[in-house]
Amino acid sequence: MSTSPGSTKTSARLTMLALFAVFAAPLLIASLFALGPLDWRPSKTVNNGLLLEPPLLLKSFGVTDRSGKPLEVAAVARDWFVVGLHNSDCMDSCLQLMQAAARVQVAVGSDAFRVSLALLSPDENAPVPSEQTWILPPDSKLVPELLLASGETQLDSILLIVDYRGHVVLMYPPAEEGLGVLEDLKWLLRSAAS
Repeated sequence: MSTSPGSTKTSARLTMLALFAVFAAPLLIASLFALGPLDWRPSKTVNNGLLLEPPLLLKSFGVTDRSGKPLEVAAVARDWFVVGLHNSDCMDSCLQLMQAAARVQVAVGSDAFRVSLALLSPDENAPVPSEQTWILPPDSKLVPELLLASGETQLDSILLIVDYRGHVVLMYPPAEEGLGVLEDLKWLLRSAAS
């Protein structure tokens, strides 16, 4: 049984065409998604909190430590702060806010040592247990900036995630009890570790 030279040429061409299709099709599809009219990027981000773009540097808003010195965040690279911002005298709601932050810190698990707690308040004598207390000056523009970013009309007690340099990265609505903060913080800890 012999094959004719014409059928061998046809078979070789078909094989060559199949190989070309196998290698060219992914490139064509990728270029269609990257450069073409198809918008494949997600319209919503995966974070639960409101991502502040650009992040707000606390020191530039006059935030100080308890002794009145300009805030120097005491943290190591890739560490994070869960900060309770309380924009009035620190009472029961302030205590609840810091308890929620402490629950988040514990729930992080083995990375809890990379998460610090801080209270940001105009009340220098806040009776709330916290690793650090940061003082918000009465004339600070931080709260108006956060109001503008969030679209809220009032901010009394909210949770923030702050990086190791003192940048407010994420903020959470007043109704947030910590689950969204925990999910975002776990993601940040994983991504910062790599």
